[in-house]
Amino acid sequence: MMNSISRYLLIVASVLIAQSCGEQAKKVNSSDLKKPNVLFISVDDLNDWTGMSKGHPDVKTPNLDRLAKRGVYFTNAHAAVAVCTPSRLSVLSSLSPTTTGCYTNKSGTPNQEIWKDVNLLPAYFRQNGYRTMGCGKIEGHACWAIEDDFENQKLWDERKPRAYALTEKLIKDGNRYGAPDFYPFPMGGSGTTNYNKKHGTNFPGFSLCAGPIDREYLPEGKMPDELNVEWAIEKLQKNYEKPFMLGVGFLRPHVPYTAPREYFDMYPLDKIEIPKALEDEFEDIPMYGKAMAEGITDPGAEIIVNTISPSYRKELVQGYLAAITFMDAQLGRLLDALDNSEYGRNTIIVLWSDHGQCFGEKRNWRKNNIWNEATIAPMLWVVPGVTPKGQINKNAVSLLDVYPTLTELCDLDREEQQDGESLLPLLTDTNVKRKKPVTSSWTYGSHSVRRDQWRYIRYNDGSEELYDEVKDFGEHVNLATDPKYKGVIVNLKIFLPKDIYQPTEKNVEFHMINNRVKRWKKNPETMPVWLK
Repeated sequence: MMNSISRYLLIVASVLIAQSCGEQAKKVNSSDLKKPNVLFISVDDLNDWTGMSKGHPDVKTPNLDRLAKRGVYFTNAHAAVAVCTPSRLSVLSSLSPTTTGCYTNKSGTPNQEIWKDVNLLPAYFRQNGYRTMGCGKIEGHACWAIEDDFENQKLWDERKPRAYALTEKLIKDGNRYGAPDFYPFPMGGSGTTNYNKKHGTNFPGFSLCAGPIDREYLPEGKMPDELNVEWAIEKLQKNYEKPFMLGVGFLRPHVPYTAPREYFDMYPLDKIEIPKALEDEFEDIPMYGKAMAEGITDPGAEIIVNTISPSYRKELVQGYLAAITFMDAQLGRLLDALDNSEYGRNTIIVLWSDHGQCFGEKRNWRKNNIWNEATIAPMLWVVPGVTPKGQINKNAVSLLDVYPTLTELCDLDREEQQDGESLLPLLTDTNVKRKKPVTSSWTYGSHSVRRDQWRYIRYNDGSEELYDEVKDFGEHVNLATDPKYKGVIVNLKIFLPKDIYQPTEKNVEFHMINNRVKRWKKNPETMPVWLK
C-alpha cells in the first residue's frame, strides 16, 4: 500500500520526468506536497433516501449524487447504535457501545478509564499536527463530557458555537424546546402540540412534526445549516500553515422536518409516496422486538401519528424529503467552495450520517431499533489519487470504520484499541469484503449482525430474528424459526458482541422496553392491537 507521503512524492517525480522529456511543465500546487486535508461532513438522521441509493423514488439530492460520482459511495453502511449521541461517540472513537457502555443518549460512558489512552478523532488529528475546526452537529453529549473531563481530548482549535439567535416567536412555536440549534419548528407550532391543546391530550414527542418556513420568520432569514456552511466557507478561503480537518455537521434532516418553503414546493403533498407497512408485519416478530417497535414514547409514535390527522404520515414524509433537499443544497455550496479554493486537489472528503430514520416501516418512527431502516446510513469517500470515480460499494461496512480509514489515509499511526476496520482496501476494490461482520446495538443485550445477505438479531431475552436482505430488503419475513437456516444463525451468532457494563438507571430506554414486555406477559390485552 502506498502511504500519503509516497503518493505526493510520486506526483513530484511525475512532473520532473515530464519536464525532462520536454513535455509542457505542469504546475505543482504546494498543497500536493503535504499531508492531505480532511473535510469531515456529518448529516443528522439521513437514511438511504438519496438519489444514488434510490431509497425513495421522489427524493432530489443532486449534490449528494454529484459527490458520489467523484468517489466511492457505501450504500450498505450501518451505525453501531441507531441514535445520535452513542452513534457519534462510536464514529469519533471507533469503539462500539459494548466497549464504552454508551448505548443511549442519556446513558453516559461507564468506561471512563479508556479515554486517557483512546483519543477522539479530532483530538487525535490535533495531536498529530492538524488544525481542527468544526461547526454544526458533529459530536454528542458523551463527546462533550469526555472533552471536559480529559485534558488530552480537546477536539477543536476553533469551534463555531451551536447557538442560534432565537426570537420569542420561534421559541413559543417550538414549545420552548431546549436545544436551540434544532429550531425552527413549524410556524404556528408542532402538529402534536396543537393537537394536545385542541383535544386535551398529552401526547409526547412533539418534535415529530413538519412544515415549510418563510424566510422572514427566520433570524437573518437563514436556517442554522446555512449559517454553519457560511462559516465553513469562510474557513476554506483562508491560508493555513498546517493541514486541516474541517468538520461540518448538518442538522437537517433531523426533526422537526422544517425547511424554507421553496423546498416543500418541490414535493407537492398530493404526489407524495409513503413507505408501506404490512398488516401482518408483527406475526413473526418476538415480543421483545414488538416492545422495541413501539418506540421511546408511550403511547408509541405510530398511535400518535395516526391519531393527529389522516394526512400526518404524508406530511412527515414530505417534510423529511424537503429537509433532505435543503441539506443537499447546503452541501452543494460547501463543495463549490472547496473546489474553488486552493485545497480542492488535496482534501479527503468523507460524508456520513449517524444512522437511518423510520417512517412507519414496521410501524416504527424515528430510529431506536436494530432493523435496516434505523441502522443504515450513507457513507461517501472522495480521496484524491485513491478512490475511483462513481464507484458504488454494496459491502456491509460500519461507521466504526471511519476513524481507522482516515488515520491510514493521512499516514497517522493507528490507535491500538479500535473496534472498526480500515476501509482502504474497499475504497479501490469492490470485491474486497470487510473482515468481520457489522454489528449494531440498541440498548443493553440487544444486537444485530449484518453479513453478506443476512441480518441476524438477538434480543436481550434471547429471542431471535433472521432476514435475507437480498430477497427481503424490507425485513418482512423472519426466518429464525425455520430449521433450514439453523446453520446460518449458528455462524452469525459467533459474532454477537459481549456486553460489559450493566444498565444503570440512566438507561431509560432499556428499562422501558423490559417493563413493556413484563406488562404484556402479565396482561396480554395491554399490548397495542397493531403489534399483535
